[in-house]
Amino acid sequence: AVQQFSSKPAALDLHDLELVNVKLDHASITRELCVRDAVSEVAAITGENVRLRRALYMSSQRGIVSSYLHMSPASGLSRLAGLVSLEVEDDQEGSHSETLKSLGSSLAMHVVAARPLFLSKELVDSEVLEHERNICKAQASTAGKPENVVQKMVEGRLAKYMEEVVLLEQKYVADETKRIKVLLKETAKEIGKTAKIEGFLRIEVGEGIEKLEKDFAAEVAAAAR
Repeated sequence: AVQQFSSKPAALDLHDLELVNVKLDHASITRELCVRDAVSEVAAITGENVRLRRALYMSSQRGIVSSYLHMSPASGLSRLAGLVSLEVEDDQEGSHSETLKSLGSSLAMHVVAARPLFLSKELVDSEVLEHERNICKAQASTAGKPENVVQKMVEGRLAKYMEEVVLLEQKYVADETKRIKVLLKETAKEIGKTAKIEGFLRIEVGEGIEKLEKDFAAEVAAAAR
């Protein structure tokens, strides 16, 4: 599942969430009921095996959280969503809220499309980086080049990897002449204050289930030996 953040959104306790009362605006469900019963009702209506699997919460103390729902069939409903938390330095009165909202929505859409794994180069997991370095080195070594040339090839491929998975280094999907870090600088210049991304989230219905099923199958096979 593609879920990486600068600081991870809080994971909500599913048991507690199931007990929260909600009122659904649907022709078949108009009364107030707890989340657990609402999920059961939806499963009965759709005839599908619907269950509450994950719940994440993102907030911003000094900015806003913007969202993008991809191909949303109804308000607040989508199989794929992006969230971005933005902060503007010393913007206590929210004087730049409209600019932030516009930027936040664009960035949330970008997160959905570009699938970043990390916010900045500094936040790239060291194990992930070493794994990529080893892959690049193995690939470059097969070219039969001298060690110093191989090293340059490895560093070049790592730089390209950073541009692919680091949000700030990615090309903006709506304008590939700009990188996300440049887009932030332009916004800062426009409003006269530093704008930065606090965190982001990309989440998709069903992601990670295949891996869980494979892991479970492997455990069963191992136990049967």
